[in-house]
Amino acid sequence: MRHLFLFIGLLTADLIFAGNPEPLVIDTVHLDGVTLVSDYQRFQPGAKIDRIRSEKLQHMPEAGLDQALMRLSPIYVKGNAGGLATIRFRGTAANHTAIKLGGLNINSLTLGHANASNIPTYLFDDIHLQYGGASAINGSGSIGGTVYLEQKSMWTKGQRMNFSSTVGSFGEQFYGSKIYLGNGHWESVTKAYLFRRENDFYFNNPYHENYYTNPQPVREKQQGAAIENKGLMQQFNYRFDPAATLQSTFWYEDSWHEVQPNMQSNSPTVPELHNKNFRSWVGYDNKKNPVSFKLGAGYVHDEQLYQKNEDQLIVTDRLVAEAAAGYKLAPDKELKAGVLYKYIVPEVYAYSKDVIDYEQQLDLYLSYYFEPVENLKATVNVRQMLVTNFKAPFTPALLLEYKAAGTSKQQLSVTGGLSRSYRIPTFNDRYWGVQGNPNLKAEEGLNAEAGFSYLRQMGHNHLKAKVNLFYMDVDNWIQWSPGSIDWEARNINRVVSKGLELQLQSLFHLGPLETEWGGNYSFNPVHDKDQNDKQLIYAPRHSGNFYGDLKWKAAGLSVDASYTGERLHNKVGDSLPAHFLTNLSIWYRFNYRQQSLRLSAQVLNLGDVDYQNEAYYAMPGRSFKLSISLDLHNNK
Repeated sequence: MRHLFLFIGLLTADLIFAGNPEPLVIDTVHLDGVTLVSDYQRFQPGAKIDRIRSEKLQHMPEAGLDQALMRLSPIYVKGNAGGLATIRFRGTAANHTAIKLGGLNINSLTLGHANASNIPTYLFDDIHLQYGGASAINGSGSIGGTVYLEQKSMWTKGQRMNFSSTVGSFGEQFYGSKIYLGNGHWESVTKAYLFRRENDFYFNNPYHENYYTNPQPVREKQQGAAIENKGLMQQFNYRFDPAATLQSTFWYEDSWHEVQPNMQSNSPTVPELHNKNFRSWVGYDNKKNPVSFKLGAGYVHDEQLYQKNEDQLIVTDRLVAEAAAGYKLAPDKELKAGVLYKYIVPEVYAYSKDVIDYEQQLDLYLSYYFEPVENLKATVNVRQMLVTNFKAPFTPALLLEYKAAGTSKQQLSVTGGLSRSYRIPTFNDRYWGVQGNPNLKAEEGLNAEAGFSYLRQMGHNHLKAKVNLFYMDVDNWIQWSPGSIDWEARNINRVVSKGLELQLQSLFHLGPLETEWGGNYSFNPVHDKDQNDKQLIYAPRHSGNFYGDLKWKAAGLSVDASYTGERLHNKVGDSLPAHFLTNLSIWYRFNYRQQSLRLSAQVLNLGDVDYQNEAYYAMPGRSFKLSISLDLHNNK
């Protein structure tokens, strides 16, 4: 707590001696509608945050979050053909990515991560990706990066509806609907979805049962990898006036899948995993008065059942409450303080009641935005987490963005930041049978980042370029390793991740033809300092992606390609070869007054590449999809 008092003292001194400088004009970020997550960018100037727009997601309505990231970003997603997919920013582990929905981090409290393949992009209007540590803003787990699942309040007047359906190879089916009702002050949004896939694709199996006598790959059909996900999301929003809103989200998810067998076994007799999740968040935001404030509360129920065995049920319940207040001290200075409280009850068959009955977590945070000189934006963020029977580190962050040069047509900005991040061990890490270790220390990361961005505006055309350099040093890295009896959770490693990221994006109009293209490249050495600086497993040194869109009147063509470099998959030094995947889609939209019908076709893995994303697990070759989407409007 002394760190918080020290920061408040420094802030008070700054306010006393700062005088009354000439007010500076703060750039305005225009948002389409109001989002449940709105001010994290305000207090992180210069942070690298990419946006996957709803227009991009329309090309893949059936996709899970894993597919969207693999196709539209350079972020590595480790997974197989649909069972478990985990997001790994900048070479970090699955537990180092926070996934935010409103005031909730939807990661499992037992595992520490969410299954990205179970998160349908159909439910969300935008997806923002923040690279690098952000624990001072988002708390535990934001060491590698953060995914923000955005919900927009459109304040519908009348009715709007969307119905989407996709059929594809390997028994794939998707059905989704969205219904918007409102009068401009209140709004109800109902979204439902159903996704199925048999995953009965053919693949070349080099590890078949006779590979010792016949080393040639054998063509086989994938067995035991079926998936079924379904869910319902309901939003109720009310706008008292433009500066005061009440917004709520209730999301029920039911996901089931067979645990895909590896190539050596490839048997239809496999275990199955069934997850049920209920997530809710209600938030009130008021910006009418000099002191703005927001209040939020949520409840989350996570349940996992293995092989329909009720004796192995894993359940966690959590209540979450948050309150924050902000005050604009001057046009170029703003202060925000808040508190986040969680009450968690785990009901896990492998936990002893003697060591865990419930847990309470309290986060205290403070953010200060200021502009010390012209064209320089800066924030200082601090956070202290208090946990039942556990010590979490104090987490500060300093972020800067300087507009080095700018005219009405172009702008050059320089960014930088220095921050600490952390992750408290999961419940499994601490309490799983005799293998968990309640004496584990929190992982602690030091993050440094610098970047340059250039924007060239030419009427309706623009060109953007970014370069980012980053360095991350994580102590007390938690890893499950062989122990005296069985696998055990230990603080054993120090990991250093560093690298370079390049990004280009452009939008050009050539008469009636609109073209948009972009690309990303990442060079990311990630070294285990306790293992002779060996590259970390499942951390590609080189990765990148490219996408391009052509639009002409009511028709369009899109292509995206991704490159994933060589990855180690064990500590012995065995590796998976690099692979390059290409996807193609075409679409046409029929418009009649306010109504529209969109038809699209996709070809995935156009080159029919034979590859593995996780060692010894098959991935599908070339596949096809047909989609239809109907938009109906009846506006008042």
